[in-house]
Amino acid sequence: GQPRVYKHGVVFDPTADAAGGPAGSLSAERTAGGMGSGCSRGGGQAFLPVSIQDARRLSSTPKSDVEKCAELLVEEFKVDPSVALRFARARQGDFSKAKPFLQKDLEWREKMHPELVKQADFPTALASGCWRMLGCTPAGLPVVIIQLGLWDPGKYDVDEYERSIIYFLEKIMGRGRGEKFVVMFDMHGWKLSHVMYMRNIARLLSTLQDHYPERLASALIFRVPGIFASAWRAIKRFVDPATASKVVFVGASPEAEHLAFAAAGAWELIPKSYGGPREGPVPVPNIPGECNVPSAPDLVP
Repeated sequence: GQPRVYKHGVVFDPTADAAGGPAGSLSAERTAGGMGSGCSRGGGQAFLPVSIQDARRLSSTPKSDVEKCAELLVEEFKVDPSVALRFARARQGDFSKAKPFLQKDLEWREKMHPELVKQADFPTALASGCWRMLGCTPAGLPVVIIQLGLWDPGKYDVDEYERSIIYFLEKIMGRGRGEKFVVMFDMHGWKLSHVMYMRNIARLLSTLQDHYPERLASALIFRVPGIFASAWRAIKRFVDPATASKVVFVGASPEAEHLAFAAAGAWELIPKSYGGPREGPVPVPNIPGECNVPSAPDLVP
């Protein structure tokens, strides 16, 4: 029920009373140090201090469709404003679309309890070493690498695969700053037989798009074999336009990879085996606070 930082030191307060402004209004945050002393968001992300004059100006600025939609979602579902904003953005501020979209997600969360998924819930998928975290960019975005050469979905069912996706998304979002992450797909080792597991690929996309909207900063797809082209045409049917706009196919040369990884802020995280500066192995899952799997294979191209 406490006001939360909304943007540029202005907070979205869905619980304000008549004395503090109407419910769901934008108002300047009054901190212990007084108005304009600055504020922070979960994870320590700093926001610019706002003067009384700036707060009044911003509060009187006409709200965008996304902001209006987010306020309605907060009122309807009593969710955190940051969640409401992501779902509102994902539906371009159209409340008639955002409402059932968020409703479906809340029902899914009630059923799946994603925050409770643990390593023991997907032992085979985890031990494969297909997914692992590289670390965080200087901007605080978590980076995950997925190595298709280690993907063997025939050894576990699609539900275990979904639990592995949920685990990584839930855990990495608590390790960075902000709300987005970068994913890198090393496509070396993609096989024609992988096409048989289109259900798994569809589950990956639906989990990301339906339950973690506006989380993906970029998806770098590199070392792509020629046989993947036909598979991509089939996969694209499951990719929504917002996600597709964040997909980057990286050129085959080491220079192209270097430029793409650097543009994503991930170059310092890239192991020497991939031509980067990072020394030493990358364990699985390599998430701070989580146990690593000693038997998982090394990250080798």
